[in-house]
Amino acid sequence: MKKKAIFLDRDGVLNNEKDNYYVFRVEDFFLNDGIGETLKVLSNQGFIFIVITNQGGIAKRLYSSNDVEAVHNKLYSLLKSYNVRIEEIYYCPHHSDVGNCLCRKPKNLNIEKAIARFNIDRDKSWFVGDRESDIEAGKLSGLKTIKVTANEDMSYLREIIRKRTV
Repeated sequence: MKKKAIFLDRDGVLNNEKDNYYVFRVEDFFLNDGIGETLKVLSNQGFIFIVITNQGGIAKRLYSSNDVEAVHNKLYSLLKSYNVRIEEIYYCPHHSDVGNCLCRKPKNLNIEKAIARFNIDRDKSWFVGDRESDIEAGKLSGLKTIKVTANEDMSYLREIIRKRTV
């Protein structure tokens, strides 16, 4: 049976990036208001969650993949307190200033990998992002999309998805 999924951008959607464009230190990683509760409600509606994030600071040598993994471990831990599970986090370590790749949004290789791996129903799935590149990547993979304002309370997401799913 195909699964319904919500693909989420990380910085700006799941966590607050207001003071740091590149969030790579565990101590700078904080969930946006309402995201834990919202994902819990959506999980109870049968959605699985996959994070798709560009981490170009790796290519620029501003931080390492180990830094990214440490932040992701904190994300897993914070969401576990809401009984929310992220199935997988796919991140692109490349940057357009350093080269070209197929996994950096707005391209959609990482989304396609997840769709195949988790047997996801595109027609029942969403991509939530705060940048136009997120929305382009979601549409390229045939997902419904929601563009949010970065760093805000994400409680309203569950209502948007509920209204657009009915």
